[in-house]
Amino acid sequence: MAIFTFLRHTPRVTILPTPTPPLTRSPIRLEIRYQLGALESAWDALVDQQKLSSPFLSSWWLNNAAEGTPALLCCFAGSELVGGAAFQIDAVGPRALAVERVRCVGQGTLAPDHIDLIALPDHAAEVLALVLRWLKRSGSRVVDLDGLAATGALAQSLRSHQIERMAAPWTKLPADSAEYLAARAGQVRSTISRTRKRFVREGVHLRRVPTDDMPAALDRLAELHDSRWSEESSFLEGWKRFRAAALAGAASESVIIHELVSAEGDVIATELDLLCGNSLAFYQAGRRTEREWRGSGSVLRADILQWACSEGFAEYDLLRGDESYKADWSDTQRQVVRCRMGVGPRGVALVQAARAQQGLRLGVTRCEGKAKKLLSRGPLKSRHEAHSEQSG
Repeated sequence: MAIFTFLRHTPRVTILPTPTPPLTRSPIRLEIRYQLGALESAWDALVDQQKLSSPFLSSWWLNNAAEGTPALLCCFAGSELVGGAAFQIDAVGPRALAVERVRCVGQGTLAPDHIDLIALPDHAAEVLALVLRWLKRSGSRVVDLDGLAATGALAQSLRSHQIERMAAPWTKLPADSAEYLAARAGQVRSTISRTRKRFVREGVHLRRVPTDDMPAALDRLAELHDSRWSEESSFLEGWKRFRAAALAGAASESVIIHELVSAEGDVIATELDLLCGNSLAFYQAGRRTEREWRGSGSVLRADILQWACSEGFAEYDLLRGDESYKADWSDTQRQVVRCRMGVGPRGVALVQAARAQQGLRLGVTRCEGKAKKLLSRGPLKSRHEAHSEQSG
């Protein structure tokens, strides 16, 4: 507050206060952890505050889904956690020339999405600077981050290293599930209506799996997923890590499973979803393949979304992938990207070699396509034969 002093026998003068030096903020410090431990609650609270929060940044995922060595970057202002980022570390390249590789936690078979750093708004720039400094620190490594949120700070900072871009369909959920279903394609609505009526007659019902039955429900998911997709899906290659993460997520009410159960008590379809903030994200599913159970996956998803609307979820996220069925359930898309950067001489060399190999594969694919196109036209004919045919 300004102080005004009036001096007797002198002209009126305003005496301004002595300027207060600007407050200087101590630089934030970086701490690398293998497990969040006592920081779990503070970390998860930060995840929930992000503009686009992701279940794959939650503590239950980070503590269990890593392949290789976890590297959880925790940024502190004093004793307060103000931001961080999560990675997993292994080695890549020929044994004698292997270098460190940094990826997102669970990257590969478990395909996490919408990844970014987390930070309080006032510390976002500092957290980003620390994370980038750690990624680019001395030494050789390959930084290969797949599933980054395209609009996030990490993706934007590494955009010159982007090598892939993928769609991630999602849709807003109204309070009334009937409104949501009314916006679906007529064929989808018809399939749901006809199949649901038949299931009701046959005693098929929806079941939300209680926490104490999650281990058995996960085993059923693995079995049904395998019977449905078999070698088309690599998901079960990371099953041990995912199962541990899912059990931890279920304990914190962040992972749920719904099942369609026959009158005899057999599970005919199952879907596992992830909860984060006001978003419900579809992660994996499985179903029986017999003809009598056709349409069970659609009925199950419709029932789940009816529940989600009644619970007040604001969106349903189908995560990355442009599979045709996702268009039946979504109205819009986000983008996720993959960025790959070489650090140090060997890291740069490996990334350049991978880029050259990818270019070679694309060239071979194009040549194969052209060859098939030419062969599909039928046998080549000599000019004499062609002229004879035209003359005849």
